Amino acid sequence: MTRVGPTRHSLTKTVAVSGADVGAVLGGARLPAPPHSLRAPEILPNDPGPGLLSIRCPDAWLATSTARDEVYGYLADVLTALAASARSLRATLHAPGVQLDAGDPRPPLAGDPHAMRTVDDAEQEVLVNLLRRHSPTLIALTGRVRVGGPADRVGSRRLLESREHLATRYLAAPGARYLEHYRGELRRREGISDLLRMDVAPVAAQPDVPAAVVIRCIDAQVSLTDLRAQALLLDALALKARRMAAKGLRETDVPQRVIDTNRTRAVAEGLRAQFVTPGERNGSANENADTSARLAGRRLLRELVPELALLEATALELLPLLAPLELPDLGLRPLRTQDLLGRTVGGHPAQLRDHAAAALCDRSPGGALREVLRETSPGRLELLLANWDGFLGEGVVPTDLPAEDSRPRRDNRNGQGGRPNRGGEPNRDGEPNRDGRRNRGGQKPENRQSGRPGGAGGRGSGGDNNIGNNNSNTNTNTNSDGGGNRGAEKRGSGNGGNRGGGRPDRQQQHRRPGRPADRTDRRES
Repeated sequence: MTRVGPTRHSLTKTVAVSGADVGAVLGGARLPAPPHSLRAPEILPNDPGPGLLSIRCPDAWLATSTARDEVYGYLADVLTALAASARSLRATLHAPGVQLDAGDPRPPLAGDPHAMRTVDDAEQEVLVNLLRRHSPTLIALTGRVRVGGPADRVGSRRLLESREHLATRYLAAPGARYLEHYRGELRRREGISDLLRMDVAPVAAQPDVPAAVVIRCIDAQVSLTDLRAQALLLDALALKARRMAAKGLRETDVPQRVIDTNRTRAVAEGLRAQFVTPGERNGSANENADTSARLAGRRLLRELVPELALLEATALELLPLLAPLELPDLGLRPLRTQDLLGRTVGGHPAQLRDHAAAALCDRSPGGALREVLRETSPGRLELLLANWDGFLGEGVVPTDLPAEDSRPRRDNRNGQGGRPNRGGEPNRDGEPNRDGRRNRGGQKPENRQSGRPGGAGGRGSGGDNNIGNNNSNTNTNTNSDGGGNRGAEKRGSGNGGNRGGGRPDRQQQHRRPGRPADRTDRRES
C-alpha cells in the first residue's frame, strides 16, 4: 500500500520595525534554540527592503496538526524575542504595511514567499500549472492593503504598485533542460529574463537540492494565524499536484489572456472581483460567463477537502480563509484580521501599536477572528465551524456549493439585468428587446415604422406614415405634431402607422436616423 503524502515546505515571515534600526533589533534579540525536528531559521535584516526583516524556516514538515503546532510555536517564540528587543529600543515590531503614526510616510509592503519541494520534474510541472490556474484566487484571498492610513479598497496594494511581479506562464514540459529553453523563449517573446519574477516560478534541481516551486504572490500577513491558514492551503494544493502526477495526469493549459484578466481584477478588487472563464473560440475570455472571486475561493476550498482532511486540518485553522468566504452566506459581513486592525485605528489610534504587535505573535488557531466572532455572533460561528468540521471529517468533496454567488453583482442590483446578451436576454435597463438586440443606456427600442420616435405608434395623434404617403411634407407634419399614443401599436387606437386592427404595417421600411431615403421613398417622391 502506497500513501501519497505532503511535501517539504519552506515558509518566510516578513516583519517591519518602526522606531529603530533593524540590525540593532536583531543584534539585541535573545533567540530561542530550535527543536530537534527543525532547522535553525534564516533571519535577514533589511530584506526585502529597508526597515524589513525576513525570517525563513527552511524545509519544514507541516503534514500533521502536531507538526504545525511545533513549527508555528517556535516561529512565535522568535517573533516574541524580536518584539522584546524592539521594545527595549523604544521601537515596535509589526507586520509590513501598518502605519503607526498618521504623520509617518507610507510604510513599505512586502510578501510572505513560500517554496514547495517536489520529488521529480513531472510533479513540478503539475504543481506550477495548478498554482497558475488558481493564482488569481490566491491573490484575492491573501491580498492586503495598508492599515492606519486612508481607507483602501484595492485587493493587493503591493502587487498593484510592484513592477517586479508578472503573471505565471504555462509550463509545457518538465526538466532542467526545458527550463532553459523556457527562459530563452520568454526572454525573446516577452522580455522576461528571470523566471523568479513570475507569481509562481519553477526552480531547477541542483546536485544536492531537489526541484522546488516558489510562490511569490502571497502578501505579508498581519498575524501568524493567517500565515498558518494560507500555508495549509498551499500544502493541500501541493498534495493534490503530487496525487495527479502519481496518476499520470497533467494540468490543462488555461489561456494566458484569462489568467492576465483575472489576475488584474483580483489585484484591483480582491474578493469583489468578477473572474472570466475561457471562451469556446481562440481561448478568449468569455465576458458572459464570469464568476465572482468569492465563489471561486469557495469552490477551491471544497475541491481540496480530501487533501485538507489528509493533512489533519480543522475548521478553526482555516478560519482566516473561511471568514471572508463563508460569512456572507450566514448574513454577516466578510471579515479578515487586517479589518480588525482597521477598526482599532478608527476607534483607538493609541492602541494600534499594541494590537499590531500582539496580532503578529498570535499563534492560536483562529486568532483574533475567533474572539471577535464569539462576542458578536457566537451561534453563526459555531454553525460555520461545525459545517466545515463535518466536511473535513468525511474527507470527500461537498456538494453544497451553489452554481452562482448568492449576493447580487454591482451591475445587477435592484433587479436590473447584467451585460447585454443575444437572443432577447435582459439588457442594461432590465427589459429585453423584441429582436434580441442590445439596448444601451436604458433607451427604448427604435420605432420600426418611422425614422424618428415621433412616427407611427408614437406620441399624440396624426402622423400618417403608411406606404404611399411617405413624402417629405408628411414626415414634416408628423414630427411637428409630436407623434402618436405610446400604446397605439398594441391597442390599435393610433391614427397613423397601423393598418386596421392595431397591428404595425409589416411592409413599412425601417429607416435609420440620419440615413438617406431608401428606394421606396425615392420612387414615391
